[in-house]
Amino acid sequence: MKKITFILLSVILCISCNEEDKAIETVLEEVDRGAILRTLNFNNGEFVVNDPESIFSINLEEQDIEEGGLLNTVDVFVSFIDNTPAGNSITTSRVLLETIPASSFTSNGLGLPGITLDYTFAELLSATGLSIDQTACKDQFRLDLDLNLSDGLTFNITNSGGTVVNTSGFFKSPFTYLINIVEPILSDQFTGIYQFTSIQDGFFGPTFGEDGLVTVTNGHSNNVRVFEVNGSSGTVIEIEFSVVCDITVVTRYQKIRFGCTLDDVSDRVLIGPDVIPATIDPNDDSVFELYFLEAFEGFDAKCNFENVPSKIRFSKQ
Repeated sequence: MKKITFILLSVILCISCNEEDKAIETVLEEVDRGAILRTLNFNNGEFVVNDPESIFSINLEEQDIEEGGLLNTVDVFVSFIDNTPAGNSITTSRVLLETIPASSFTSNGLGLPGITLDYTFAELLSATGLSIDQTACKDQFRLDLDLNLSDGLTFNITNSGGTVVNTSGFFKSPFTYLINIVEPILSDQFTGIYQFTSIQDGFFGPTFGEDGLVTVTNGHSNNVRVFEVNGSSGTVIEIEFSVVCDITVVTRYQKIRFGCTLDDVSDRVLIGPDVIPATIDPNDDSVFELYFLEAFEGFDAKCNFENVPSKIRFSKQ
């Protein structure tokens, strides 16, 4: 994983200066400055099965060393991931959905370029050459964003570090989003107080610390759920997952702990979904499990491990 030097809007970024937020200067080698597409808000992050008018919608903010002055274009790519086991796979390669010029961004309250990305289920079907009857619950669309600067540099998931990419820190700039196709659940399902138990420890032991109680609440979209656990160095971490038909899917690139070297305490170990997700009964939320990988896709913050599986069981109290 490449590393980048990130010296950006230090006054703005230190609004909440805890130990993590002080590490705004994320070092990425071989580059003397960076840029991000910060996820400000998910208006909706999933599609409803068989509803072509379902909308994926997020608010983004571009930040660079010249406070947006280097923004040139953003390329948005889309691909379809076929997670239906029966039949031939219709997973597609990524195709260019659109190129967004800097002129399409508007200045927000901090004087930085902002934009709302809205895409319907039907639009992404058209872009990938599929019909809605070829899709099913648990399938996914993937959006990948390339941020192109006027000085010729491009930033995306391939050249950004764990502090930038993680979805629960300050930057929230993963440059990539998975859109689950879901069957909607009720707002009170998979919520409430749960006892969580590690049934397979990760690299450092139980991923979320000692077994205990957590409160699971509704997230930004209908089938998204969140809970808080204690992280390293006394931090509180919010963990997000989705209830997708008969499985649970952990959101990619969530932080779990600081790195393993003293020279870069800003970097984070990230988690993501295991290849084989946990199976659940969507009509019975009394017990469910989450399967995920630590140091997902190599985001190990110099801890020298990758894709270590961990499993957690939740029992309703």
